[in-house]
Amino acid sequence: MSQVFSLPTAAILYADSRFTPWKENIDFSTISSIYHALEGEFDTTVIHMTEPTPEFGEFLQTFDVVFNLCYGFGHYSQAEVAQFLDLYDINHLSSSGNSQEAAQDKLLVEDLCIEQGIKTATTFRTIKALSDYAGKVIVKPRFGGCHRGISILDNDSENFEFLSNAVLDSESLVQPYLLGREFSVAVIPNSKGNGYETLKPAEIVPYPHRAVYVAGNSFGSTQRDMEYTLEPSVLKDLEMSAVQIHHVLGLSYVSRVDFRIWNHMPFILDVNTMPNMHPQKSILPFLLKYSGIELKEFLLRQVRVNVKVNGELTHLQTAEF
Repeated sequence: MSQVFSLPTAAILYADSRFTPWKENIDFSTISSIYHALEGEFDTTVIHMTEPTPEFGEFLQTFDVVFNLCYGFGHYSQAEVAQFLDLYDINHLSSSGNSQEAAQDKLLVEDLCIEQGIKTATTFRTIKALSDYAGKVIVKPRFGGCHRGISILDNDSENFEFLSNAVLDSESLVQPYLLGREFSVAVIPNSKGNGYETLKPAEIVPYPHRAVYVAGNSFGSTQRDMEYTLEPSVLKDLEMSAVQIHHVLGLSYVSRVDFRIWNHMPFILDVNTMPNMHPQKSILPFLLKYSGIELKEFLLRQVRVNVKVNGELTHLQTAEF
């Protein structure tokens, strides 16, 4: 008599773009791509985020794993949603809420980088430090989404009062604007689920060419380039720094780290703890495809990490994913 195995249960937890604080790229194509990649491996249910109530937490507890694609809900941040999942011991495949909250604090990330010897853009902490610097500066929120609320200005007499106030504002950071090439590095589980590796970085190239730019389209359009040349030592430094900050922040499953190359050295700009998964618009799916890693394999790598940390799933179809 053949033994019948039931599939482990999975939930895809998401909030439509209209419900997220930063209007992330979450639509039907995002959810559909994840759902179809899990076919044959999980009994999958798609669940839209609601208010984080005890009843909703208890409902999510009934699933073996939760693929967390919720980038916030209403006034709740992405980190606060993860903290809710942690509070109810929900087995979600995303970094802990506390780790995500730490990564959102750009000043804390800067301090951790300095402590660990990782190169990063450094903030002007005093008016004197600002006055001693001549050149372009970038003003950005200490907390919040990547590439939002940014200003790039000359540190001159016209802007000095505004910049001085920003230096004194605990919610803002003022840093030298690093002129150089920008790269985005994805950190993902290795094939065995017992460590992490990086995908080939994408260079973020402004189009048309200009010296001042940020990733995305806030300051004009940018494109991804994979056919670049880069010194092997710089590439190695990029990859090692990305994995190092991933571990320093206590992140799990996946992250994406943005760098600027200045004076032949990579400097961390930002750490994204839940890279977006839109199949056409987002960088991570693009990098996975370029590296020849199918979406299903990427998702199952996360499951392998989860199983090694939390033990076997409740109903495994096979002994090993």
